[in-house]
Amino acid sequence: MNFRQQLAPGAIQRRHVDRERRREAEQLLSLCDGSARGALAMLSDEFNVLQARAQGLMTLAGVLVTVTGFSGRSIAGTSLAAQLCVTGGLALVVLSAVYLYARVMRIQWMTRELDASPAVVILERIIRRRDDKTRAFAIGGAILSAGFLLYCVAVGLMLL
Repeated sequence: MNFRQQLAPGAIQRRHVDRERRREAEQLLSLCDGSARGALAMLSDEFNVLQARAQGLMTLAGVLVTVTGFSGRSIAGTSLAAQLCVTGGLALVVLSAVYLYARVMRIQWMTRELDASPAVVILERIIRRRDDKTRAFAIGGAILSAGFLLYCVAVGLMLL
């Protein structure tokens, strides 16, 4: 890596994150007395938490879509602003569900990461995937929240 690449925007941050992942992988191995199997089990539990929470957001998205199907027409019939809010809210809720499904709920088996690399390197790769899914969960939740907020504004406009 040349000097420009080392100073490129984000390069320092990426190296810091990589060091943090390496440190976490080493600590995880140490905590599990050097057992890669134990470390993988702990990471598997973390993936299960992410999956369960993403499923909760997907359930909320499903409820919002269903409610919109039943009452969306009457909500949207109150004003142009309500129409825009309920339509925008529905679009964001569906977008969040698709995003969560594609980025968080997509199945990728941890065993695909197993190769001849040292255990700490394998754990780093799995931790990177966990971090990516965690970030995607936060983004999907923010999109869903924005959609829910628009939907609530539309309901508020209907009640005025």
